[in-house]
Amino acid sequence: MSFFSKLFGRPQPPPLPTSGSGAIGHTLPLGLRVGGQVEIDTTLYRMAPEAMTAELPGGHQGIPCYGHVNLGDGYALHRFYLDDDAFLQVTTVGGDLEAMKAFVYCETVNPPSKQAFQEFVMQHPHLGAAQIEYAGKHWQRATQSTDDVSRIPPIAYDEVLYRYQPPRRDGDLTHYAMLYSRDVPELQREEFLLVTGEDSGPNEFCVTYAVGIDVTVADLDIT
Repeated sequence: MSFFSKLFGRPQPPPLPTSGSGAIGHTLPLGLRVGGQVEIDTTLYRMAPEAMTAELPGGHQGIPCYGHVNLGDGYALHRFYLDDDAFLQVTTVGGDLEAMKAFVYCETVNPPSKQAFQEFVMQHPHLGAAQIEYAGKHWQRATQSTDDVSRIPPIAYDEVLYRYQPPRRDGDLTHYAMLYSRDVPELQREEFLLVTGEDSGPNEFCVTYAVGIDVTVADLDIT
């Protein structure tokens, strides 16, 4: 089972050709790029107000930063960070579109020391327990494992960040991540919770909580 399969499952929007490369050195999907914009359809939030834990930002969002994660086995994560504390995550395999999710950040926890951060990553239920409570809701672990009961270690991966025009490498960080999900019966779909320990260096570390949904190409207006 691939790294991506363990962490994010296998939703399958229809594959599309990719275009554009530039200074980053590899092809970016769907014409998305640093300095571009994307609007994500937020109609579902009006269909069932209060049903979701958090809402994605509306309107056209600028893309000031792009993150690339090489997952191995031909899989890659492309993260397009948006103006309003959100990101669009596109997963490709062999260059073809495999899945997309959009997340909005809900909370950032700042451990008081690197040791406290490491203890959170290694021990906290939110980074590996089979079931957790967050924002008054019950979440099931979506990161796949052969153990459906016990806490499992978070999935670690490195991300390279690109900013500026033309885009150039501007830092990297290590993620320790766990994906959770819950059913939203009012909308007959799932909502996701991505909990991540982010380690950017000896004195730069935090834990983020981001809530999101699956999206398709039809949900996006890319300019």
